[in-house]
Amino acid sequence: MNPSDNGHEIKECCPLCRQPGRYAFTGRDLMHKLPGQYIYAECIACGAVYQTPRPDPEQIVSFYPAHYDCYQPGKEKEKNFLEKGVLHSCYGYRHLPRTLPQWLAEAAGRFFYREAIPFYENGRLLDIGCGGGKYLLAMQRLGWRAEGVEFNAGAVQTCRQSGLDVFLGELHDARFADNSFSVVTARHVLEHVAEPVAFVAEIFRILAPGGLMVLKTPNSKALARKWFGSKWFPNEVPRHLILYSPENLRALSEQQGFIAKQCLTTSSPKWILNSWDYVQDNHKKPSRKRKICRLLARLYVAAATVTGRGDEISMVFAKPRS
Repeated sequence: MNPSDNGHEIKECCPLCRQPGRYAFTGRDLMHKLPGQYIYAECIACGAVYQTPRPDPEQIVSFYPAHYDCYQPGKEKEKNFLEKGVLHSCYGYRHLPRTLPQWLAEAAGRFFYREAIPFYENGRLLDIGCGGGKYLLAMQRLGWRAEGVEFNAGAVQTCRQSGLDVFLGELHDARFADNSFSVVTARHVLEHVAEPVAFVAEIFRILAPGGLMVLKTPNSKALARKWFGSKWFPNEVPRHLILYSPENLRALSEQQGFIAKQCLTTSSPKWILNSWDYVQDNHKKPSRKRKICRLLARLYVAAATVTGRGDEISMVFAKPRS
């Protein structure tokens, strides 16, 4: 392998395309303050940013404290009349009340709720990395037969206390039957997965023909990542093992047989403000609680959206019908 900058020699190949990588940055856990420093490389071919050396399963488990936010229970906000109207008219949720005229709902759908999932009658949905089950409960209320996979035992217990059907373990251990699900979602999960090729291949296997894979993950090409570098909030060192761009995420999925249907990049004021707090080493009043900071963050969100360099990638892929 080629020696990298700063005296680091990157010995591991890219986990996506198996090409060599070069040194990208060294980071530490700015969120939960776990000890240690972690090296990340960038693939010279596909641009994936990955942690090296690759941690083993026991190390990965140690990255997640019991109070990790995603494991906590939560309540999904009630859908407002605008969202219900868009879901009814644009995404096939005909069982929801019609809250808007068809023409107005279609016009609103061009700008709002563009990440909504089309409804499948009697559809079975699997959410991988479902945490405390907030999303599963919301999808149940929308008429889905919603199930989950989660590797944290405490989070699974929280889900089951809510009556949810959730498997404790990794996706491949669940051994779902071929062609089982109408939709499989992995929302901010793929960046935590050490073997993404096998992971996406397993989703392809369990999806029914015509079914959808929905992926959300941080965008390594984000405008803010260029500004903040190792202090970019969505780096989330060391839990995020791989950072993706829209291009290599599409290539990864298409290699397993998927067809790309939609790609959006979005941002949140929270991410830019948390990044700023990391840079400032701010332990006092968070920037998100300062009015002027929130205003500036909204300007960033607009700029990132217009340039297509938002902090989050949201992509939908379909499994061919034949």
